[in-house]
Amino acid sequence: MTNFTKTDIIATFVDIDLPEYGYNNQDFYMGSAQRMRYLLAHLELSPENARDGGQLELGQEDNRFCECISFGLNGSKEFTVHDEKLLKELMLMSHQELEDYIVNNNYEWLGDDYDHIHEYLSFVSGWQDQFQFWGEDMDDIDQMTIVKDEWIVDKDSGFKSDNKYEVAYNILNEYWDHLPDDDKESIHKRLEAIGV
Repeated sequence: MTNFTKTDIIATFVDIDLPEYGYNNQDFYMGSAQRMRYLLAHLELSPENARDGGQLELGQEDNRFCECISFGLNGSKEFTVHDEKLLKELMLMSHQELEDYIVNNNYEWLGDDYDHIHEYLSFVSGWQDQFQFWGEDMDDIDQMTIVKDEWIVDKDSGFKSDNKYEVAYNILNEYWDHLPDDDKESIHKRLEAIGV
């Protein structure tokens, strides 16, 4: 049993005020407290000077917050707390405290910038029902465009998509098995007539 709710997780990890463009994943994640928390919660980080057998400087440490929480896949809005004490500490840290922790420990995250940014875009898209985010122009070496579109949400089922026809199909599908065969055939013909 955990004391954390989905509302707590959304407030502290989900940032929908994202920039229009992304280039460097380090700058992107340092752009908000929510993004820094997400990064620290799932990425193993060691001080750059301590990599390859170097010495830690006084006060430096490997990222202690890594895997204090894990998030469900595919927008399930599920999470598992692995260390309540560390998660609480991470969630209470201010933007400045998070930035200081990263800078003082000399953390850098390497890898494909656009893919790493897109990972957060997928996370945020799944954890809230207002906006869907994705990256475009990912072959542009200067910057990728971060697209922000409103989700279309069926309030009754919670199903969301960027395609109103998919939402309509999902609603119709809920009742399909309860319809008489004659009604199914009639609905099919009507939908076919309008090209759906």
